[in-house]
Amino acid sequence: MKGNVTMTSNYPTSRRDFLKTSLLGGAAAMAVWRLPSAQAAESAPAAQPHFSPSDPVNSPMGVAFGVKPGRVVWAFDPKATSWDGTTNDPGWWDDRNTHPQVVAGMLSGSIRSVGDAASDKEAWNKIFTDFNQRKGKGAVGYKKGEKIVVKLNLNQMHDNHGNGGNASYIAPQLVQSLLRQLVQEVGAAPDDITFYDALRHVPDTIFDRGTKDFPGVHFVDSTSTDGREQAAPDKTKPLVLGRGDVTLYFPTCVTRADYMINVAGLKGHGLAGMTVTAKNHLGSLLTATGAPGAREMHASITVKSFGGGRPGGPPPGGARFEAPTTQGMGSYNGLVDLNGHEQTGGKTILYMIDGLYATQHNEFRLAPVCKWESAPFNGNWTSSLFASQDGVAIDSVALDFLRNEPTLTTIVTGAVDNYLHEMALANQAPSKTRYQPAKDGKVLGSLGVHEHWNNATEKKYSRNLGKGAGIELVEVRPA
Repeated sequence: MKGNVTMTSNYPTSRRDFLKTSLLGGAAAMAVWRLPSAQAAESAPAAQPHFSPSDPVNSPMGVAFGVKPGRVVWAFDPKATSWDGTTNDPGWWDDRNTHPQVVAGMLSGSIRSVGDAASDKEAWNKIFTDFNQRKGKGAVGYKKGEKIVVKLNLNQMHDNHGNGGNASYIAPQLVQSLLRQLVQEVGAAPDDITFYDALRHVPDTIFDRGTKDFPGVHFVDSTSTDGREQAAPDKTKPLVLGRGDVTLYFPTCVTRADYMINVAGLKGHGLAGMTVTAKNHLGSLLTATGAPGAREMHASITVKSFGGGRPGGPPPGGARFEAPTTQGMGSYNGLVDLNGHEQTGGKTILYMIDGLYATQHNEFRLAPVCKWESAPFNGNWTSSLFASQDGVAIDSVALDFLRNEPTLTTIVTGAVDNYLHEMALANQAPSKTRYQPAKDGKVLGSLGVHEHWNNATEKKYSRNLGKGAGIELVEVRPA
């Protein structure tokens, strides 16, 4: 793999029930059901056409930005993960199975590469300064007292604050390392930092180590118990979707923040084909009453038909909801409004994807079958971390990895990259949509750069090939 992409070696030594049915075909879709464990081995989705990009390879669209425009960093270290895929005594989330020093090294290397700097502190300063310059605030870095909010994908943490068993969520070791970076390298006070998922539960595996290391740090979720704070909608800064017929709200921990970091997982999805940083924000959506608002997004993000049923019609057996109409390329996608809003993408200084233990889809529990066959993983855990200042670029890279993994060919299907085209070209969207997420007369410009790599072996994007536009994939491995 070395030599195929730019490489550096700078390590320092409910929505749930609705989505589940979309993963099944035929009679299995007749009832809403629950996946208690990987042993329930979620049935394979009905066969659908394999995803094939509509745009030629190395054909960038949109506007790249960042300290190094279009740069996406991929840290890969197999030593980060050693879980057997089955046991929960201890589980994958334990330090004996996910190794904190290795994860900390991966994060440090990623930050330095994104910020194009020799130290973590300098890299963070360059990242904040670049963001503030683009926002018209001048060449200034982080200032004491400014608030930072971190969106974690905790989608499988439905029911309680326990360890989740084999549930897939952002690794506690990564959260701990990021929190330490924000306090020790950025200089933020713990009381000015919040981690959240507005619709789910923050597990003890994340909460306990965070509050022990840095008392005062905030954790916001759907509850108000066990030291967590409950997400509450801020109705003064609405998100208005599409035709203006749906209005949703963000939690106050988001609207009161100065900066955001988006930390997603690496997985396919039963409706959208994949879920990475853009879709992570469905966990930020609330109705006016504080109820989950994510379901309001489903109609525009569905790119896969229900197995055994006609696209757009009810699943076989007459389930209690109707399947959204399958969307194709050149159609409106709510993820553009959601991520183009000033309260989300407008505050995001860094996008990250936790690929330490990639899982197959949004409701698939971790199990040995989640190990990837493609190179360089070769039958092992993905053991990866992705980072970028450009949310479109990082999701584009994630899609190229996901679509080339043989175990996911029946999951990553449909017009998966429609939203990436719409985001990259938001000012002249293929759907002809005038994206105005706040309905304030301000039409979005390009949200970042999109393209597909040349091939799955070399993994080269336009900037890797010496062109002055597009994406640059930088691989970071331990020295």
